[in-house]
Amino acid sequence: MLDLLLGNSGLAALIAFALVLIPAVIVHELGHFFAGKSVGITILEFGIGFPPRIGRLFVWRGTEFTINWLPLGGFVRPMGEDMVRQKGEEEENLDRLEAEERGIENIKSVGEASPLGRIWFLSAGAIFNLISAFLLFIAVGMLGIPGVSIDVADVMVDSELYDAGVRPRDVMESLNGDFFLSESEFLAAFNSLPADQEAELVIRRGEAGEVVPITFTPESSGDASVGDISTLVRIVGVVDEVPTPASEAGILPGDLFLTLNGTDVNTVPELIALVDENKGQEVDIEILREGEVIATSLVPRENPPEGQGSMGVQINTAIEDTTSGLIFQGIDDQVVVQLGFVEAVNYSTFRFVDLFTQIGRLPGQIFRGNITANEARPISIVGISQIGGRFLTESIEQNRPVVILNYIAVISIALGLTNLLPIPALDGGRILFVLIEMVRGRPIPPEREGIVHLLGLIFLLSVTVVVIINDIVNPITDLIP
Repeated sequence: MLDLLLGNSGLAALIAFALVLIPAVIVHELGHFFAGKSVGITILEFGIGFPPRIGRLFVWRGTEFTINWLPLGGFVRPMGEDMVRQKGEEEENLDRLEAEERGIENIKSVGEASPLGRIWFLSAGAIFNLISAFLLFIAVGMLGIPGVSIDVADVMVDSELYDAGVRPRDVMESLNGDFFLSESEFLAAFNSLPADQEAELVIRRGEAGEVVPITFTPESSGDASVGDISTLVRIVGVVDEVPTPASEAGILPGDLFLTLNGTDVNTVPELIALVDENKGQEVDIEILREGEVIATSLVPRENPPEGQGSMGVQINTAIEDTTSGLIFQGIDDQVVVQLGFVEAVNYSTFRFVDLFTQIGRLPGQIFRGNITANEARPISIVGISQIGGRFLTESIEQNRPVVILNYIAVISIALGLTNLLPIPALDGGRILFVLIEMVRGRPIPPEREGIVHLLGLIFLLSVTVVVIINDIVNPITDLIP
């Protein structure tokens, strides 16, 4: 079975769908369920899957728990509301009769709850998704997360580390026995070393990965908050199967871009923009290689082969820190760091802040053209399952459940935030109508609100169909390296 899964991306995607999306949707609906109960809303049914119904599992406090044939998550059926609108008086009376037959006391429909109660009921699904993601990130931290090694691009000749024996292309694995979760954690650890106290670095050197311990004694006590930090663009790889502008110009992996036509280059978007402006024209380039500035020139191609780029290089961001005297890049490594509970909570908080920061920057990046249309494309449940299948396979191959758990947490956040968007038919759209009601002092007539939500549902379903077709015709996994 395991061999079949690893060799079948379709089966892996199907299992990932069951592991990633179905639990996330059920958690979302549990949020609505418990929030509705907390404000007195009568919940007639909690369904696992979607109708047609297979059967009833049990009844708890007047709520019927059912299992259904379509395994697409779950749903909550509160009294007086359906997927599109608040029900009319006649339909609500039928719900009330059903509740009375079950012996439910203090029957209350969604519309009878206070505006704040309804906002809590509508937003709780997303809140539960965010809480579950936070807990998953804690679990990921405690099970063990991959650390980074510090790939040294260059080291200043007058720095303590150079004197201790650190050289370009060395890979730092640990400092005083501690591994690093990120580049910033390495900087904080290095800049906080006490003065006149011996410290030990473990590095790997050369193609054979020879392990070399290096000891040094900082001359002065550092401060984790101090340091002049900037960025540079580093050449990660050069296409050399065929002649390319970069290979013919003598550019090598590990080189650092300094200038292009006299303009300083500090970030990947800056370099891409300058190259795009000069396609088909010779440009002068300065690169830094092991402390030496080298001048060269090349002509960026206007129509390069797919996947090679105009120059024929792979690039990434390197960090320059004057305190340590290093120019370096964090690289993923095989080191796994298991965190204690408090550290795992801090890690989860960091992941939340980082993800929300990335989401906040996304519109600006799209507007400025810093990310491609393919990178910004929306994906459907098919695309989510395709990516999930890849992560599931990786998780099994590496025997590291944190890979798929991390993905489940990310999708839970995406599901929660998407549902809070102020789009009709989504929870956020319904919350918007409650807010309008609070401003007006009276609700929008249910018939009018229902029309708006129905149009929103039609729009969402139409977009979903288009995106699903695109994910089938152009699998998102084909775009991921």
